[in-house]
Amino acid sequence: MRSRLTLTFLAAALAAAGAASLTSSAQDQQEKVEAIFNRIEDGRGSNLADGIRELEELGRGSLDSIRKGLTRADAYVRIAVGKVLYHHELREEGLEALSKAMESKNAAARRVAADLAASLAIADTKLSSVQKKGVSDHLRKIIEAQDDDLTRVALWRGVYGLTETIDARRKVRDILEKAKRREVKDDAALALAEMDAFIWAKGHLRELAAEPSERGRLARAYLKINEQAEDLSRALDRRGGSGGKYDYRMLDEVIDKLKEHYHDAGKVEDVNKLIEAAARGLLGSLDPYSSYYDEKAIEQLRKEELEGHYGGIGARVSMRKDKTGTSWLTIEEPIFSGPAYRAGLRTYDTIREVEGEATMNLEVSDLVKKMRGKPGTDVRLKVYRTGWTKEREFVIKREEIQLETTMSRLLPGQIGYVKYSTFGDLDEELKNKGANIETMIGRLKEQGMKALVLDLRGNSGGYLRTAKRIASLFLEHEAIVLTTKARGIVKETYKSDNKDAGGAVTAVPILVLVDGGSASASEILAGALQDHKRATLIGEKTFGKGSVQDLKMLEATKDNPNGPEKTAARITIAKWFLPSGRSVEKENVKESGVEPDIKIPAPEREFWKEAEFDRLRADGKVIDYVEKSFKEHAALFAQLADVDYGDASKYPGFDPLYDSLGSKASKDEVRELIREVVRKKVQDDQGKALHLDFQTDVVLQRGITEACAKAGIDVKNIKEYGVFAVGKRKDEGK
Repeated sequence: MRSRLTLTFLAAALAAAGAASLTSSAQDQQEKVEAIFNRIEDGRGSNLADGIRELEELGRGSLDSIRKGLTRADAYVRIAVGKVLYHHELREEGLEALSKAMESKNAAARRVAADLAASLAIADTKLSSVQKKGVSDHLRKIIEAQDDDLTRVALWRGVYGLTETIDARRKVRDILEKAKRREVKDDAALALAEMDAFIWAKGHLRELAAEPSERGRLARAYLKINEQAEDLSRALDRRGGSGGKYDYRMLDEVIDKLKEHYHDAGKVEDVNKLIEAAARGLLGSLDPYSSYYDEKAIEQLRKEELEGHYGGIGARVSMRKDKTGTSWLTIEEPIFSGPAYRAGLRTYDTIREVEGEATMNLEVSDLVKKMRGKPGTDVRLKVYRTGWTKEREFVIKREEIQLETTMSRLLPGQIGYVKYSTFGDLDEELKNKGANIETMIGRLKEQGMKALVLDLRGNSGGYLRTAKRIASLFLEHEAIVLTTKARGIVKETYKSDNKDAGGAVTAVPILVLVDGGSASASEILAGALQDHKRATLIGEKTFGKGSVQDLKMLEATKDNPNGPEKTAARITIAKWFLPSGRSVEKENVKESGVEPDIKIPAPEREFWKEAEFDRLRADGKVIDYVEKSFKEHAALFAQLADVDYGDASKYPGFDPLYDSLGSKASKDEVRELIREVVRKKVQDDQGKALHLDFQTDVVLQRGITEACAKAGIDVKNIKEYGVFAVGKRKDEGK
């Protein structure tokens, strides 16, 4: 239905654009909309709610007129348009309108837009778990473009409300700790209280609670809830004087008071929900990782046990705009072992229909859900590619997609490189793929590897036993990898196990790349190698997850004495410590994580350049140039995908192409975009991903430089490393 409605509105808009004048009815509608916009603008936000209500009452048939409000300069009008679009389930378009309002110079309007975006997402009961993930990802993209802390706090509140992810709480905690403005501290503390993260916000909430203001009232209410949860966990259970294990009389009394006095009786009718809220608060008050898992969370957890496997076509997709500004489902990169690639789908192909439904301007999460399904079933797609005269139909059989977790390559100068994305089951990987990280390192050693760059950036962890096995490749037999402790008592000590090898299996110098996404098992491996002086760590401080959690199913929520448990408590049962005795997870977030030996911050994003690159991709000339040139220059493009020495002249016909683009980007910046498209094309041609780019990756560049130095290699003598090792030379690439 959404597809037919969308096409109907588009046809109507095109017909109206070509007509000599609007019909009388359309004119009346436009005038009503404009009058509402004028009132919102004149009110400077004071009558925003009334204006939104009036616009929503005009119905879906007024959306074309309402969209024109996005051309107005007034931020409150744009906020109203965004709210109405979201109201009509055009979520992505609505959030995009609100994100534009967040760019306003009006700080109050920015705050209103952010609060509204977060509240809309949290209150949207129609969102499936997949859709929540999609909206959460959209909010994260908006956050990346924001430098206003108040706006960022509001948006992180929305992310947490959708997904309850720990990193949202950590981001708000960081804002609270770094903030200098009182209003930022207030908002961050209240947001953390809403996220059940009192451990970080309680001190400031107590200060705020002393104020005779609305924020002070909220702070007092949150502190009262937290106090009740703590009392619940401490009190003796003499419920109603029954001599039980704990005393729940306070909880009983609070529930009775709520049922008698709370203004919205519907919210307090279900006592079980109130008890669940108390359990959630109790666990959340202890640390960032102890939490309550309700029935939906347990169901989602069981789905995630597939560990990277799902039934689908095997492609990474997004919504990309074409020349007309219409967004289509677009393949960013096929998974080269998947059915989509084998069927002939390639990077930048636009999927125009999924099972007969047009993808135009729809939510990417909805379309991904439609393409996924039971392995072995078919999905019918209509696909368009630059250069084709019309769309083509593909019928693809869904498969369980296994994502690649490890890749390796011997770089110039005999420098080994291994990218490891998750600590999975090494034996299963060896059985299913015929290779794992152990065998890959072994092959690099056989090829004469002189130093190893181990890339753990973005690796969120996995099996602890895998971290121990990998550490055993580099450490002497029975070297301590980590120790776990609970309540001050050592529970277990993990040591390297390579007695059959007579010591370290691989003795070459090791450089480990880490960042804020390196967590848990990644930190164990990196920290152990660092403590034993076996590796140099390069990059940014790691995440700071140094505790062990266990899921304890709750008997109280069984359907019957023999039924399955429906809920659980995720409880921190121990903390782990590196060989030196240090813990990477501390109360003070600034002290958490593993500090690299050489700190290399990731370069800041240039938003104007990203926007210009998006425009040039949509224009199609760069993609068309690569497609038409590739057959003749395939070998050259494969070399340039690896390294082009920053030389635009290496691309045949570069100058005429650049002149035709009319871009504000420099020739060197356009060369970057061309190389990006070339790399995608080379991947498609070779059927394998190009996982690393030592020409642009500054952290990898430093890793290579340090690896060469430790292996006694003069990096200046390796032509491919010339650009970052010694600066651009006149003879580069010749």
